[in-house]
Amino acid sequence: MKKKFMRHSTLIMTIIKIFFIVLYLFSFTYGRFFISIFFFILSIADIFMKKAGMVFIDLCIAFLLDTAMNPALELYYQTEKIRFRILESRYEQAIKETLPSLTHNTEGECMDINSYILSDSDILCKKKDNSVAILFTTGTTGNVTGYAYCSDENAFQMLDEYDYYDKINECWSVFKMYPYKSTEK
Repeated sequence: MKKKFMRHSTLIMTIIKIFFIVLYLFSFTYGRFFISIFFFILSIADIFMKKAGMVFIDLCIAFLLDTAMNPALELYYQTEKIRFRILESRYEQAIKETLPSLTHNTEGECMDINSYILSDSDILCKKKDNSVAILFTTGTTGNVTGYAYCSDENAFQMLDEYDYYDKINECWSVFKMYPYKSTEK
């Protein structure tokens, strides 16, 4: 009976861990932080339950998830690209709904899109002539990061002042806003 319970508890814990790893992809900065802490706490619990192999696995997962939260590393942007690919159709739909409401040149108009899975705050819209850049923020702990929709190459030039941006496809990129690049020589 105890072996059967242990087998089921191991299966349940594996399902819970997979659930939290998937949830990590859809979370923003603070959610990701608490999920990495969850795996660290699991590794401590594994010590008391005398599961040495699980301690190592849970610590590795906690370390990997914590590392993937750092916008200074390429792993962060690769994780963000995976998240974008999963939610791409929802982002495209938000753009289709937002573009008609932008009628004049604007430098930083904030708009509410009523979707907590796409952005952790209002979206920021920039429009200059026919070029439109729309920013969906997904991280805000000292480094504002997220996704940028750019209607054309001129719109991508609006992102040149940002610290970093990497194109996902012809209209989308991941970005890190702060610190701004210095234009002085």
